[in-house]
Amino acid sequence: MKKIPILITFIFLLIVTACGGPYLSKTSELYILKKAHSEDDQKAWIIAFDPNSITGKKKTTIMVKEAMVWNLIEVNKTYLITYSKKGDNPWVLEQIENRGDDDTIR
Repeated sequence: MKKIPILITFIFLLIVTACGGPYLSKTSELYILKKAHSEDDQKAWIIAFDPNSITGKKKTTIMVKEAMVWNLIEVNKTYLITYSKKGDNPWVLEQIENRGDDDTIR
């Protein structure tokens, strides 16, 4: 009797996972190359690369949803950044902190 609810739960989770597409999340040090935004200020992004990567300076574009956060990010500076993406959507900034700054609110 207990196998049926477990099986239904498993099938439900399988369907939800398959429909949503793959979810990726990364955390790494990124060097900010450029900041940009759309003309209507509705979208903002940063272009950065991982200076510690052994594969070279592959540029990554990361969308920044909070204007206040985007305003505080400085070009030519390295940050510890967590960013994610779902399916074919662009990377989205989740968390950012100054490298080596232990006196911050998290």
